[in-house]
Amino acid sequence: MKRLIFQYFNLRIIIIFSLIYFFTKVNSNDDEFESIKNYNRIKFVKDSSYVNQTIAIPFPHSFEETYPEDNLDFIVLGDWGKNSIEGSQNGVPLAMQKLAENLGTQFIVNVGDNFYKINSEDHQGVESVNDPKWKSIWLDVYKGRLAEIPWYTVAGNHDWYNNISAQIDYFWTKNPRFFFPALFYVRHSYFGPEKTKVTWIHIDTNIFYYEYNELDDVNNLFKSNFYDLGFNNEDALITKMKWIEEKLAENQDSEWIFVVGHHPLIGSCSDKYYMSNLPLLFERYRVTAYFAGHTHVLEYQSPKKKNFPVAYFTSGAGSKTSKKGCKGDWIAPKGTLGFLHVNIKNKKLNFEFVDATTDNTNIIYADNVNAIPLWYPKK
Repeated sequence: MKRLIFQYFNLRIIIIFSLIYFFTKVNSNDDEFESIKNYNRIKFVKDSSYVNQTIAIPFPHSFEETYPEDNLDFIVLGDWGKNSIEGSQNGVPLAMQKLAENLGTQFIVNVGDNFYKINSEDHQGVESVNDPKWKSIWLDVYKGRLAEIPWYTVAGNHDWYNNISAQIDYFWTKNPRFFFPALFYVRHSYFGPEKTKVTWIHIDTNIFYYEYNELDDVNNLFKSNFYDLGFNNEDALITKMKWIEEKLAENQDSEWIFVVGHHPLIGSCSDKYYMSNLPLLFERYRVTAYFAGHTHVLEYQSPKKKNFPVAYFTSGAGSKTSKKGCKGDWIAPKGTLGFLHVNIKNKKLNFEFVDATTDNTNIIYADNVNAIPLWYPKK
């Protein structure tokens, strides 16, 4: 497995944690490491009405991964947590597994809605780190290579309907492959002999998509979770927007910059509440692409502006389908279940949308996107 490095400045001590699926190395001084331990507050959350407020704080350091291969290969999957007659996961995981094992896929980018309410007796999201859904919806469904590689995760609205803190606690206390250290965090992937730098900024778009005063707590904990985490006022949203801008500005040396969220920014879907502020930041700071889900479709919007090229991807058809998307340049036929596969090599991002509705898996749309240096050559 690949080595993930939790890299901190002011190096004085090195502590190596042996994790189940990959190794993590922490470099820190004593005081700083103590603060990280306090931030992690490793504990189980058994009361579904309780949300630990520390998850609202962006993780204070970036996570680093190194891949020796000359390419970066990953799958983008969203809205996958409904294993039922109405939303069968079966075909999608099998198609993902076959592709991942054939191509050596290195990780999954999970864009949220991880656990749906399956029937009237069920609950939204998960209630704790011991919820049986971890096994029935994730561990028992995604097998082979999919059960070996990390799933870099953000939360969807259905995850917020219950104990959102439990999903983050699951990473810290149960299984680090479900990579979800905080609601906001940054990763750096380095691949190939030249150690090409890829920056990933994982954000929670729920706070930008839904206005607190318009939420209710009928049959879920959505509004109370917002309140408990301090997302019930505009100042909190401005603070998170500033954090996103800071991280984008800090990583302008990257050859690729990706932002990952749950809600789409294609067409009319970008007009919701604070969401409209994100494309402006993406254009200003040379974001290559934004990956999302939420609408249960496969959809793509190519870079529109020559001077501000950003590609927008929606991969929200992991277990459910919608009648319509957000009016992008391309959308999969109605009723399509599937996912997005991406491979980066030689300053090109090649992508393909995979239709896994039936056993006859096929690629229904493919194209490519240029690296930042090709859009913005050095003078």
